[in-house]
Amino acid sequence: MRRIAIALTGLLAAASPASAQIQYWLPNGPGGTTYNNPQGSLSGTYYEHALQRYADQQRWARQRQQQAAAGGGAPAAVSRDPSFRLSNAGGRTIREVYVSSATDSGWGADRLGSGVLQPGQALMIRLPGGQCVNDVRVVFMNGQAQERRQVDTCALTDMAFR
Repeated sequence: MRRIAIALTGLLAAASPASAQIQYWLPNGPGGTTYNNPQGSLSGTYYEHALQRYADQQRWARQRQQQAAAGGGAPAAVSRDPSFRLSNAGGRTIREVYVSSATDSGWGADRLGSGVLQPGQALMIRLPGGQCVNDVRVVFMNGQAQERRQVDTCALTDMAFR
């Protein structure tokens, strides 16, 4: 068995060009990019691809942060995920939060339950996929309420009440 392995190794070495001439390419990078590892190893090409993908993700995250800081808000969601973060940006405590589809006639259950949302706190609102047009209502401790109707929650990530 050992002689066969040695013979096969010698046959493969004779049939393939020198390793310095081999280059492996990894297609299908973002935007049609093809990654190349000039050292010519398949594992090196894979690691080059992984490093490039990580660098791309970091760059995209910085671009989203810069856009949000510039007042452009978050880019419109590509997915149909209507979930968002509701923030209490005012000085009053919120005691009730309701979110329902704009087609529903009722508000449904209070999403805070027995809890409250203090100033500066936020609550993640999870909604079923595809339910993008929603009505949102908050009730403050003093009984005053604010409503936002026909909100496309798929196009936002944050909603603040004051």
